Amino acid sequence: MSFENLLFSRNDIIIQMVDEIRGMVYNFARRFNLDFDDCLQDASLIMLEVWPRIPVDCANVQAYLNGCVRRGLFECLRRRGMETLSLDRPVAEHSKETFADMLQAFVEQDMRRVNHVTRTVHSALHGLSLEVQLHTRDFYGLGSYVPVLPRTSRKVVYGRQKRSMRESLKRAFRRNPQVLALMQEKS
Repeated sequence: MSFENLLFSRNDIIIQMVDEIRGMVYNFARRFNLDFDDCLQDASLIMLEVWPRIPVDCANVQAYLNGCVRRGLFECLRRRGMETLSLDRPVAEHSKETFADMLQAFVEQDMRRVNHVTRTVHSALHGLSLEVQLHTRDFYGLGSYVPVLPRTSRKVVYGRQKRSMRESLKRAFRRNPQVLALMQEKS
């Protein structure tokens, strides 16, 4: 068999195999949340790399290639899983900032945001009646919130329904400009 005939048959078989293994590669990509096109390209490359090693007396070349592709895709997945990223490595070549620094900055920024939201919500709650404050703390699980007496004296009706206390809370939050600003930032 001449080199051109061998090359022609190799190209034909591999093109045919790409169509045949699409289902297997699609299931593999979906199972491991990978990009289908990348997996199909890896499978094609695996077939091209394996072709010279196919035994001369191989009875079923397609089955041999199919098994090699399956094992090769799992090997590619295993290699990708071993690629780790050091947190002490610089973000860019000429940068002194590391991934750990970026992570720490994110955590600090997130903590500042949480503290700001907590202070704003607590200050909005302080303007409500003591009964509504107590209900809000218990209902929403605000363990860090300490209810205080409201600044203005009102006629207090004890034994209100929980639904009406939640409505009072919603009204107070809708009227509070700091809470509204927080809601605008979030959306």
